Amino acid sequence: MQQDIILYGLGAMGRRIARLVIERGHQIVGAIDLDPAKKGTSLHDLLEMPEAPDLTISDDAEAVLAAHSGAVVLQATASFLHQVAGAIETCLSHGHDVISIAEEMTFPEAADADLAARLDMVAKAHGRRVLGTGVNPGFAMDMLVLALTVPCGRVDHIRAIRTNDLSDFGPSVLQSQGVGLTEAEFTKALAAGTVVGHVGFAQSVALIAGHLGWRIDRVEETRMPILSKVARETPWLTIAPGQVAGCLHCITGYSDGREVLRLEHPQQIRPEAEDVKTSDRIVITGDQTLDMVLSPEIGGGAGTAAAAVNAVAYLHRATPGLVHLTDLPLTSPRAPQPQEQEKA
Repeated sequence: MQQDIILYGLGAMGRRIARLVIERGHQIVGAIDLDPAKKGTSLHDLLEMPEAPDLTISDDAEAVLAAHSGAVVLQATASFLHQVAGAIETCLSHGHDVISIAEEMTFPEAADADLAARLDMVAKAHGRRVLGTGVNPGFAMDMLVLALTVPCGRVDHIRAIRTNDLSDFGPSVLQSQGVGLTEAEFTKALAAGTVVGHVGFAQSVALIAGHLGWRIDRVEETRMPILSKVARETPWLTIAPGQVAGCLHCITGYSDGREVLRLEHPQQIRPEAEDVKTSDRIVITGDQTLDMVLSPEIGGGAGTAAAAVNAVAYLHRATPGLVHLTDLPLTSPRAPQPQEQEKA
């Protein structure tokens, strides 16, 4: 089903999403970005894609949203709920569905229950839907985990480990992981909140626990620096031996005093420099033991763009309001149906 799309955010991830939207045959009717450097430029020129429409990128969200109705807004602007909630509410108020790749939007109640309830209320008031999705959170450490529980008669414990490469990410992401700091600087930055590790663990825990009916009464989180033994280099920076190459962020969930869930996320630049292979591993223990390893890792950038665009074909199936991925069928890419091919 072809859909009118409004792009909200045209950074690296927004451009990935835009290209896939065009490949899927959806119609882009609006493009919003608050970066002054992009204002007034052509989407065709920005994407460097012959099929891209010659559409002017605007920083006036209200005007773009008001000029259309019934579109799906694909939002790719920030990670945290408080950063994206205002824009999402505006989109909903103008009668548009919203799919956001903000990590905290995959289960916003875990970040701010009141703000999540407000988004749910606004969406319902306007008969629209809002969904958060992505690779992590949204798939690698939650929805894929849940898919593996289907053949289980009982699940006692879940462990998921995502070992990934940060080398393709820009300065802001690398800074959030402490890359390039000394161990002492990492400790200070962690206390100051400038090093945050992975954003989205709380959302993955909530998705898993909610779907399995688990009551998580306590969680513990740790963030440790991954110190490099060798020099490593990316397009953005070079680190020396002894400096931080990334962050090992873990969260453990307990139910009735027993550990039932552990998520581990060691992410670093150039892991191959120390013979570390990227991978996604899930171990489920219960009436049987399932141990699955995917190597290399599930691609974060391409995967998140696909997760957002794939969801366009499924979101209309949900009732208006705040939608979780567990409310939808698997959002796999759908081939055009015969009637859609005839219209094309």
